Amino acid sequence: MKNNLLKLGFTLAVSAIPLSSFAAQKAILIGIDGVQYEKMQALDTPNFHRLTIKKTYTGGIAGDYSEQGTSSGPGWSTILTGVWANKHQVISNGSGHASEDFPSIFRRIITAKPNLTQASLVNWSPIHSQFFSNDVDDIAVAKKGLSDTSVTSSTIAEINNGRDFIFAHLDDPDHVGHSDGFSKKYNDSIITADGQLGQILDSVEAAQQDTGDDWLVIVTTDHGREGTTGYSHGAQTASEKTVFIATNKPLNKEFSSTAAGENQGFSGLYNYTAQTSITPTILTHLGIKIENKWKLDGPSLLGDIGVRKLTPGAQHTLSWVSDSSKEANIYRNNQFAGSVAANQQYWQDDTSGDSSGIIDYVVELNNNPTAYRAYSLDINAALNWNTTRAYFFRSDNQYIRYNKTDDKADDNYPRVTTNSNWPGLGDYREKIVASFHKDANTAYFFLNNGDYIAYDINSDKALSGYPKAVDANTWPGLEDYADNIIATLRGNGDDVYFFLDNARYIRYNLKNDHADEGYPQAVNDTTWPGLASHAENITSALRWSDSRAYIFLTGQRYIRYNVSQNRADSGYPATTNNSTWPGMMNP
Repeated sequence: MKNNLLKLGFTLAVSAIPLSSFAAQKAILIGIDGVQYEKMQALDTPNFHRLTIKKTYTGGIAGDYSEQGTSSGPGWSTILTGVWANKHQVISNGSGHASEDFPSIFRRIITAKPNLTQASLVNWSPIHSQFFSNDVDDIAVAKKGLSDTSVTSSTIAEINNGRDFIFAHLDDPDHVGHSDGFSKKYNDSIITADGQLGQILDSVEAAQQDTGDDWLVIVTTDHGREGTTGYSHGAQTASEKTVFIATNKPLNKEFSSTAAGENQGFSGLYNYTAQTSITPTILTHLGIKIENKWKLDGPSLLGDIGVRKLTPGAQHTLSWVSDSSKEANIYRNNQFAGSVAANQQYWQDDTSGDSSGIIDYVVELNNNPTAYRAYSLDINAALNWNTTRAYFFRSDNQYIRYNKTDDKADDNYPRVTTNSNWPGLGDYREKIVASFHKDANTAYFFLNNGDYIAYDINSDKALSGYPKAVDANTWPGLEDYADNIIATLRGNGDDVYFFLDNARYIRYNLKNDHADEGYPQAVNDTTWPGLASHAENITSALRWSDSRAYIFLTGQRYIRYNVSQNRADSGYPATTNNSTWPGMMNP
């Protein structure tokens, strides 16, 4: 009897404790593929409007290193990692596994809180089978290839099973969009998805009432659609870049209000939140601290606000939006680089020119970090192989094969320059400073120690006996300038121009096999109109066609040169990026 009374007392005591005392932090991310924000807003979608909905953007920053296709592979990978494609490396729907250097939210949760259970329920299978197969293999429930109806019922079951994080992916609006464009069928597919969303929201609310658990709900889409017909997507247009985030919770100012940063492209679209903030927001809600070393590209939308609209500028500067007088700490490649008052909204990296390759910046304010990946790369040499293909050798010892017809780098580049892909050249990859195509059989590569290599185009290998010194026997008239060569450019006929590191150049005649008399001469507005002020910054040059050449400069810039009119085109230098030279600066 005494024991029964004790048990009764304990039961009464426990029942008197409010459910909130046992509340767990839980989150669900609902992705509805291919929903055009404006179309959804115009329809009768009562369940979407149970949430707070804000316009957001996808596709990275057009023309920047973060630019990515507005297609499902890059979009869902960004949503599930918190970084753009230049980090997660899913650049198309055909990409393989995402980079393990930037794990998915599933892996972040497994690592930080292995006791939390997860479920991922998707219609579109590549999310599991291609991009994040290693991660979803380690979670409690992972189902792919489901119908939207099955995704909905399975999601409700996992809510009731007490999962801590659920990702649910519905696909019908995108499927209908591809087949019927902006049509009644497309509108109906959104209305159907709204009903499925309502079923899930009902289950979340019921679970909250039953358990007192604190659920964060985020609903989003991966991309918009081509704005006229709605059939396609993938490009950098305002319609295709416009997406949304909807949530059941009040979030911070990065979500609730716009901020005008440096980039006002697409009529101010970048003033809104980016897709990259979804993963850090969910992790924050689950009690997982966002580490600076993770280099996530979006700030968390929960808690104290970090810097907003982090943007690169000229000469290795960073700018952002903030009205806080607190110190913002800047990290460069995981090392502390400095701090400034956040409301200064500006910082310059005085050391970024000391190295070549990837530069990862993180600006941290209020323990809410935001990252940006920059590149310190120069084009050291450029070589026309034939009429459709060119090669560009970069300062990170990698090269790009560039398709001149398609005007973009070929897939699966860059690659490290080795003796396997460039026989006889790989050992000297760190020394290459210039190259040009002599004829159909031979190309020349010049090295920074005054040597050169003759390369056989037909057999695709360096000729035996090379490197050789640039001297009075091999290149008469160049011998005194052998280690000053920084770029070469084929001129008309048998002329080749050798640019030197002191803003001078030499004209060499291949037929006479000798430098012309009266050289070197200064690169000035008489000899090279439009190039004079950049002569000391030249890194390489390439004859592109009969009428056009390109001169590459330090700081990832280039000049288009009109050979016919012997002058630089107006509007240059321009930035070497994914808009001007697609794929040239890929990591």
